[in-house]
Amino acid sequence: MNFRSLVAAMFALSGAGHAVAQDLSAQTAHRYSVPGKVLMVDVRRPEEWAETGVAPGAALITLQDTDFLDRLAAAAGGNKEAAIAFICRSGVRSAVATGKARAAGYTNVYNITGGMSMAGGWIDAGLPLVAAGSK
Repeated sequence: MNFRSLVAAMFALSGAGHAVAQDLSAQTAHRYSVPGKVLMVDVRRPEEWAETGVAPGAALITLQDTDFLDRLAAAAGGNKEAAIAFICRSGVRSAVATGKARAAGYTNVYNITGGMSMAGGWIDAGLPLVAAGSK
């Protein structure tokens, strides 16, 4: 299934025209972030980024930043239809981030299940990590 089909299927299941967050597995997020089809946003804190590393190419925007939505807009190039996948440690903060993004008008947002550290998450799946600040 290609990316457009995946997105179309998700919207069909959730009700076309509604901005809803969908869950995305770490493996799927990685598969689509490598060719640049999905913007990954890591919403953890800097000390968490330093502790585990981050997904290559992820935008690092702490959820608690007062300018969270401004920084998200910059990372997405101002495109509220951009595919954005949020990741945190366990999936809780990334779910909050998807809600904030939806409320701000973003229409294609995803929560990466299992986050970075839980079973089925990024590290558990053996996906690549880089030091925070590297590409």
